[in-house]
Amino acid sequence: MLGNTALAHHVELQPIQRRVRLCHGLYPCIRRRRQHERDALIGIGNAIEEIQSFDPRTDSRIFSIAMTDIGSLYFLPSLEADFQEKAPRIGIEIRQVQVDEIVDQLASGRLDAAVGNLPSLRGQTRSAVIFREHYVCLMGKEQALAIGEMTMDTFLASRHVAVSSTYSGHRLAEDALQDLGISRRIVVRTPYYTALPLLISNSDLIVLLPSRIARIFASQTEVVALPAPMELPEFDVRMHWHPRHETNPALNWLLERIAAVGRTL
Repeated sequence: MLGNTALAHHVELQPIQRRVRLCHGLYPCIRRRRQHERDALIGIGNAIEEIQSFDPRTDSRIFSIAMTDIGSLYFLPSLEADFQEKAPRIGIEIRQVQVDEIVDQLASGRLDAAVGNLPSLRGQTRSAVIFREHYVCLMGKEQALAIGEMTMDTFLASRHVAVSSTYSGHRLAEDALQDLGISRRIVVRTPYYTALPLLISNSDLIVLLPSRIARIFASQTEVVALPAPMELPEFDVRMHWHPRHETNPALNWLLERIAAVGRTL
């Protein structure tokens, strides 16, 4: 009896073991199939997006836009005012997203668009220039009066603030200074542009930053912008979106509004 039972178990287990080995060999096929299934679902979702009607006057969706704190300072007030007039029920969600995560989130639909100086996204997204920008030196009014004109000697002798953030593409000025062989005396590093006005208004600190945000800071606090004493490259502020969704009428409307608002800044 025991021998027969053992033999029965052996007979029953053999096909199971073969099936396990067979499935193990098919794992790559299973992964490919699952990827095809995901792609098919995304394709269905895109097709639904294309045929969905969109009326900004009555729609109540929330658009999700990747933007840094600096981008929000000059984009968000004007964009919200534009929405209030043309799409009063639509909401805006501004998100700070790691630069290396933006493409995947645009592709999946977790983000609708991304706005900023994001050169690493070129070639992975569709994009359009909103405006060109350049860097200026920002400092407190008393410091500006003491300096008079920002010369290279004054720039090198000054104490500097450097802004560095994984949410921003603003490495251009840092890289340009390095290429020119210019080394600053950096005494403060911060990831937050919004910390700058109060930080520098009553000190001798200087910071390089884009001209539009410098203009906003100068209108709100006791700071002044002066031209940089060296030739720094201009850069593009762009809006990015994923080609997977570019036939979506709601996305196209959003991109049109971002571009229109950007032309006024």
